This record gives sequence, structure tokens and C-alpha cells, in this order.
Amino acid sequence: MAVAPHPPSPTPAPPDPDLQTGLQYVRAGWFDRAEPLFRNALARHGERPDILHFLAVCLSQRGALDDAEQLWRKAIARDPKEPMLSYNLGLVARRQGRLDEAARRFRDTIRRAPNHVDARLALAGIQMDQGRYAAAERELGQLLNDMERAEHEGRPAPKPLLARLRNMLGSALYRCGQPGAALEVLDQALADTDEEDVGRRSQIMSDRALALASQGHHEEAIAEAGQAAGLAPETAALQHALGFILYYAGRPEEALVPLQRALELDPGFKGGRNTLALAQSALGRGDEAAGLLSEHLQQNPRDREAILTLSLLQIGRRDYGGALAVLEPHLKESPEDVRALNNQGLALRGLKRFEEARRTLKRAQRVAGDDPFVLTNLASVLVDLERAAEARPLHEQALQILPGDPRLLGNYGICLAALGERDRARDVLDASLASDPNNEEALVARANIDA
Repeated sequence: MAVAPHPPSPTPAPPDPDLQTGLQYVRAGWFDRAEPLFRNALARHGERPDILHFLAVCLSQRGALDDAEQLWRKAIARDPKEPMLSYNLGLVARRQGRLDEAARRFRDTIRRAPNHVDARLALAGIQMDQGRYAAAERELGQLLNDMERAEHEGRPAPKPLLARLRNMLGSALYRCGQPGAALEVLDQALADTDEEDVGRRSQIMSDRALALASQGHHEEAIAEAGQAAGLAPETAALQHALGFILYYAGRPEEALVPLQRALELDPGFKGGRNTLALAQSALGRGDEAAGLLSEHLQQNPRDREAILTLSLLQIGRRDYGGALAVLEPHLKESPEDVRALNNQGLALRGLKRFEEARRTLKRAQRVAGDDPFVLTNLASVLVDLERAAEARPLHEQALQILPGDPRLLGNYGICLAALGERDRARDVLDASLASDPNNEEALVARANIDA
């Protein structure tokens, strides 16, 4: 006689004990204990998206990023609408340096879950890593507006989250050249931060110091940066900020100690070697600075900031061929990198290859027509080519964007002298030299006017 099938159970199957215990371990931070339990559950239930996700979390915590990524990819293939999966894939891509992919994953997350705050913060962080500070400022500003609207509706965000958001927004505003607005936001961030949250308070204070320094308040900035570094002396970013401010305040010798300490704490700290090399160069140790960056680039040949800094140092040392050699492979991979094109133009000008320099700087202008240094350098090459009348409006456009800059004033004065406007040229060159008495080209041009 045939056996009748069992009737459907009136209650769902009991929860899997391995999954239950594994989740408890994950909440407690015991990922090593949770991993074998999730593997057991995977063997019994197959590749369920939730189990794949929990196991990937454990793997990522112990640094097995490639294996974790494969599990998350399998999970999202089975459940493509789950925002947490795209978010975690974005985190993995960011940790592995694949910033474009990470940004795409975070956008996918936000599209599926517009209120996913962590994804929006992560996207802004990626934009800042890529130097797209205006885009980051827009993203963070919109997120802050959304949170303030929610607070008016009786749904306030936690203060630590607001502090983090305002800290990031203040940093983006500073890097967008808005130090006053940055200070206002950073002051609010500090008010949102608990006194015992030393990590966040020290970071906000360090960012305040950078904004103060950009306004020319160097002594106040140095004091605040020193206080921030004192709160968390083992933090490389804080030591670097102090050294950075000291260097740009004209105190490169004092800058060496915190800059070297930053690299001791984190040998891979982004930008640390660049600032240290600039300080060494300012102290007349050009060979040491170039050697530091050259050695770093042997191990990290795609470090853009190191390439740009080394090429500028070489231009300053009149090693124009060396600068071109450093820039060439980078420009093959990134042919529209405006700063690299600008440096290449300067090196070609140093070699008196003026027409090549003009073409290079013209390419840079097509990419970024409002970059004041590209404009002034292109104009200077036009003066070299005896086309000063074409150069003049470019110099004036650059000075509208960055008024009072001594480098731009010096170049403009040289242009005016080439046009025969000696009195106007004298006034402009005097203004340039009042801010930077060591501008060699301006000194020579000023002497020639009175010769």
C-alpha cells in the first residue's frame, strides 16, 4: 500500500542552532568562533544568501578579502535587491583599492535603500579619496539636510553620527577652499561629540587646525594641531597634520619630527612621504627628498601624489628630464590628469621646448579651464613664444580665480613688461615680491625694468 505524504506542518521549521549561535558570536565580535558554525549551516542548507553573507563577514574580519568577496558575489547573484550585499561588496572593493567599483556599489545600495546612511557616508569618503571634494561636499550637505529635517519631525539622529557627518563635511569644505564654512561645521561637530570620545574630538580639532592655517592663522593652528596630536599621540594622521601645518607656516625644521613620527606609526600613510620630502627640500636636502620619493615609487609605482610631488621637486632642482621620466608612465595611464599635465608643461618649459609645453598646457586647460595655475603657466609659455598679447587675458583670468597669489602676480608682471607696460609691470612685480621675496623670475624681471 502506498504511503500517504506527511501533511504540511502547521508551524515553521525550528531555527537552525548553528545560525542562532553564530549570530550571537558575531554580535559579540567573536568571528573566529562564528565561522565554523556558518560553514556547518552552509553545508546543510546550501548557498542561501543570508548564510553566505554571515560567512563572508567572518572571512573579511580575518582579512580573507578575496574569499569574502566571492561569497558576497554569490549572495548578490541570488538576491540582487538586497542593499546590504552591495554595501559590503563596496566595502571590500574600497579596502582593496578599487575605488571606482566601490563607488558604484555604494550607489547601487543607495538606489535600493535611499536612507542607507552608512552607504552615503562611504560614497562621500570615496569621493574624498579620489580628490572629488565638491562632489563629497554635495553628498554630505544633502545628508545633513535630510538628518536636520528628520530631527524637526521628531526623529533625531544619534549625536555620534551627526559628529561624524559634520566632521567629514567640514573636512570637505576646507578642501574646497571654504575654511570659514568648514570652521562653522567643525565647531558644531565638536559640540556633538562626547568629551570622552577622544578619537573623534582629536580628529575634529586637527581639521579645525587645517582650516585655521588656510586662513593664515598659523600660530593658532599650530597650537590646536599640537593639542589634537597630544590627545591621541599614536595616530599618524594627527602627527601628519601638525607637520603639514608647520611646514606651510614656514617652519620646516620643526615639521620634520611629527612627519617622521607619522611614518613610524604608519609607514603606508598616504601623503606622509610627500610632505616630509617637501620639508626636506625646503631645508636644502633636495637629494634626500628625491631619494625618499623615488624609493617609495619603486614599491608603489602608481602613487599619484608621490609622482606629482617628486616631479615638482625635480623641476625645482632643474632636473627637467627626470621630471618628464617620472610623469610619462603616469600620463599614459591617466592622460587627462590636470596636475600631471601641468607639471609636464613646466618641465618642457624648463627645457625650452616651448611649443611642446604650450600644447601640453593647452590640453590641461581643455580639461580644467578654471585652474589658475594651468592658466598662468600656459600664459607664461605664450610670453616665451613672444605672444604676450594672447597671454594677458589668461593671466587676468587666473588672478580673478586666485587674487593676490604672488606666483600669479609675478607671471602677470613679466607679461606686462613684455607688452611694454613698464609702470604697471613694476607695481605688479612689487606686489608679488612683497609676498614672496624669493621669486627668482620676478626678481630678474623687476631688475630688468630698472636696468
